[in-house]
Amino acid sequence: MKKIIFVLSLSISLFATQKVVLQLDWLNQFQFAGYYMAKELGYYRDTGLDVEIKEFTKDTDIFSVIPEKKADFAVGHSSIIISQINGADIVALGAIYQQSPMILLTRDDTNISTVADLKNKKIMLSNDAQDMASLLAMLSSKGIALKDVKLIPHSFNLDDLIDKKTDAMASYISNEPIRMEDKGIGYKIFNPKDCGFRFYDDILFTSSVYIKNNPQTTKNFYEATMRGWTYAFDNITQSAEIIYKHYNTQHKTLIQLIKEGEMLKRLAYKKGVPLGSLDKDQLSDIVKVYKVFGMTSKDLDYDSFVYEYNHPKELAFKLHYKDIVYIVFISLFAVISLIFILLFISLKKEWIHTKNHLKQTIDKQKEEIDNQNRVIMIQSKIAALGEMLSNIAHQWRQPLNIISLHTAKLETSLLLGAAIEKEDLLKISNDINIQAQYLSQTIDDFKNYFSSDMESSAHFYIKDAIDRVHELTKESFKSNNIHVVLSTQDCRVLSNENLLIQALLNIYNNAKDAMVEKQEKDRYLFVDIQCNAKELVITLKDSGGGIKEDILEKIFEPYFTTKHKSKGTGLGLYITYTIITQHLHGTVSACTREYNYMNLRLIGAEFVITLPIL
Repeated sequence: MKKIIFVLSLSISLFATQKVVLQLDWLNQFQFAGYYMAKELGYYRDTGLDVEIKEFTKDTDIFSVIPEKKADFAVGHSSIIISQINGADIVALGAIYQQSPMILLTRDDTNISTVADLKNKKIMLSNDAQDMASLLAMLSSKGIALKDVKLIPHSFNLDDLIDKKTDAMASYISNEPIRMEDKGIGYKIFNPKDCGFRFYDDILFTSSVYIKNNPQTTKNFYEATMRGWTYAFDNITQSAEIIYKHYNTQHKTLIQLIKEGEMLKRLAYKKGVPLGSLDKDQLSDIVKVYKVFGMTSKDLDYDSFVYEYNHPKELAFKLHYKDIVYIVFISLFAVISLIFILLFISLKKEWIHTKNHLKQTIDKQKEEIDNQNRVIMIQSKIAALGEMLSNIAHQWRQPLNIISLHTAKLETSLLLGAAIEKEDLLKISNDINIQAQYLSQTIDDFKNYFSSDMESSAHFYIKDAIDRVHELTKESFKSNNIHVVLSTQDCRVLSNENLLIQALLNIYNNAKDAMVEKQEKDRYLFVDIQCNAKELVITLKDSGGGIKEDILEKIFEPYFTTKHKSKGTGLGLYITYTIITQHLHGTVSACTREYNYMNLRLIGAEFVITLPIL
């Protein structure tokens, strides 16, 4: 009897899952995190799927794996559009990256500062022109044809760029720049999107035959995959740890995987567009580029190319007239009910509250607002924590390298039995002590910044406060090639030094983000300090392009931000405004300025902070 039960249970388990094969178009890395997470977290298993994820090999032909039934689903570039136009049975389920990670990468110690400078240079590209179309379009838009450059077959070896065997190399923005940064080598990125060319990438696809024969399996796989990607981008560190342990065939470091995830998240999301969406207009623009380069002469049949559940208008097609009537009726009923409820509550509150009770309510609301402001101050410091840790990591790297070199030297001498002169030993010991003191001072700076009291005041020199701000930001500014030009008139102030430093740090970091985001070549932050008997005036001016007039009045509002949700909280300038006006009893204003510096015409945001001396 037990044997029969075992056989029945085994049969049920076999029928409960369906084997599905997914073929990737490159080696394992964070680029495919959503598929790994859907598998590791059981999203596929929950829908009855047993998914095998195949890594790319040199023998893999992405376009043949599905027709030859070596895989059920595959990941490809925008070039699958041409294959579909030319008659291949391809249906795109979704595009994970709304913007292609494909870029041209150069060293920053060359004379290449614009796309036009690539003329007559050596460029390393893949042999597949369809996959390189976005890069070719970028070059063409600047008047550079293929005959104007020296094409080199792609070696997929970053050392060729480092050793200057090529002037530029087709790269992924989420891979090679991170490796260049880890090696301490400066670089420049030329991105097709900056020239108006937006290509999809990592398009998940299958065939119409497979969908017809397996409609529910396809739908389950697509929905579980999107869940996996949502988790991967919402939990980058945890996802990177799983990849590091189970899918790290390229032997990347955990930090490299995390950086890769943060970069790819920016490419996957576009404002107002669901993850994985395929837009008809963007597909049409991509086809136009292919036509310009003679890769196709036909148009794309959007409806046959895009999976039905990816269509934004899918729901509208499925609603019948009767359903619409019901929805309208229910909506009207809900609105009318809500109006009556609100009216009733309003009248009831008016009737119940006496003058005394109303005063108590106002006092309570004021207390809640004060508490919210305190919470926002804490949130601001937590948001700054990541930036501070990054700065400390930069500042620690050199001292730790020196200490490591000294200890290695001592260890080598001991192992080889070589004599160590007393004078050399004292020198090494003194050098290690100096580096350790520097590390300790960095921690003290960090601790002092995060232990500020919002109420206390003390005398301090404004030059010392500015020096602390520069010390906390210097590595971040240095790595982003930002120059600080300081003009200071020192004076003694009675105020809260740590709160002023926090307010200034918010403006410094906003200026840095603006200049990096707009990829300004000339990056400057000008800091001017003027004092008189009554007040201190701090003027900060950047070269980040300035603030648009229609949002100028909103920048000091809480949670207002022009950055992507992965980059900004909208608290920085609000905290600065609150600190200056409420805690330091001063004023702060902002505007856009156009000015000249060393024969450069610069435009940027200008912040003016005025504080009482006493």
